[in-house]
Amino acid sequence: MTRLKKIEVGQLSVGMYFSGFDGPWIDTPFWRTSFLVRKTSEIARAQAAGYTYCWIDTDQGIDLASAEADRLPEIEEPDGASGTSSRSELDDALRLYENAKQTTQQMFKQARLGKTLDVENCKNLVEEIATSVARDSNALLSIIRLKRVDEYTYLHSIAVCTLMVALARTLGMDDIACKEAGLAGYLHDVGKAFIPLEILNKPDRLSEQEYKIIQRHPALGYDYLKGFSGVPDYVLDVCLHHHEKIDGSGYPSRHQGNQISMYSRMAAVCDVYDAVTSERSYKSGWDPAESLSRMASWQGHFDRPIFLAFVKALGIYPIGSIVKLQSGRTALVIRQNHVDLTKPVVKAFVTTPSIEVVESEIIDLSAPGQTDAIAERSGQDWLKSNGLVIDSLKAMMEASDLPMRISG
Repeated sequence: MTRLKKIEVGQLSVGMYFSGFDGPWIDTPFWRTSFLVRKTSEIARAQAAGYTYCWIDTDQGIDLASAEADRLPEIEEPDGASGTSSRSELDDALRLYENAKQTTQQMFKQARLGKTLDVENCKNLVEEIATSVARDSNALLSIIRLKRVDEYTYLHSIAVCTLMVALARTLGMDDIACKEAGLAGYLHDVGKAFIPLEILNKPDRLSEQEYKIIQRHPALGYDYLKGFSGVPDYVLDVCLHHHEKIDGSGYPSRHQGNQISMYSRMAAVCDVYDAVTSERSYKSGWDPAESLSRMASWQGHFDRPIFLAFVKALGIYPIGSIVKLQSGRTALVIRQNHVDLTKPVVKAFVTTPSIEVVESEIIDLSAPGQTDAIAERSGQDWLKSNGLVIDSLKAMMEASDLPMRISG
């Protein structure tokens, strides 16, 4: 269980686990929600933010008494250690993702046949996903971008589960609540197992009648899940109400505001984000950063504080975003910076007039001395059509072996 303690920002010390400022975090949107304080420069940034108090997690880092008794030295990682750690976490996340694909595919198959849901198996998978996100949210959040169109229905469940856990952590929920949110996200769309495949996989936009059939999936999932004693009430609620909107224009119950549970309001954001950023049989996925921008403009759709927390969880430029750098190059965001979300790690491309890639480079925009920076969102379709988005995300697994220059 997470144990949070409120301390003065001036009392922060190397070895503590920072868990947010005591105040409206949206005023300081470039701070990661939580991280182990490793360097005195991170303490200086915290003090420069202008807050008097912050929260530390004494289960994941040292307590105030320990810090005062024995000030720890700044933690320095040996050359290459960070890359090795990232590589290992990505490898673990990829193995987890492949296992989750098989488990979820089987779950949908069993549901379609009307067979019993293995609730404990679902909980065990969510436990693994929550643990992976807690260790390094970048890893699994990058892996869930690797969807094929024909895998969308069940991989969407894994993605929403992962996003729900990341969002719950950003909202400051404890480990139990993070896993609850993850389980609700994992099972939210099980009702689609009962929708005809020719409608789910239709290569064109749905007719009005077909859309009405699709809108039955929350109720169908609810009816299926409520038949099992091990399914918690909060999972049933999210399954039934993840398409409700704050202004009451959603379905199936047209609930509004606080009539919608916290987990269902969270699921509404996670569900839509993964849907609009994914390649579908009838449309191309939107650029992640552009998706957040569009979603922010939808009045009455989402709970505003939850949506802002979601933006903070993913970053202003989420993994998979295509951006234009001040140097004029196009780049793909492949990893978030733990401290400043405006300075992620990107893979930059130099191209010929015929849009042929002649040079690529991995750049940590937060590195000391790095002068390049993001100038604007790009969203150029040629990156997607050339398969470079998927290729670059896969290349993260081999980051330490890439035959490229690492800037900074």
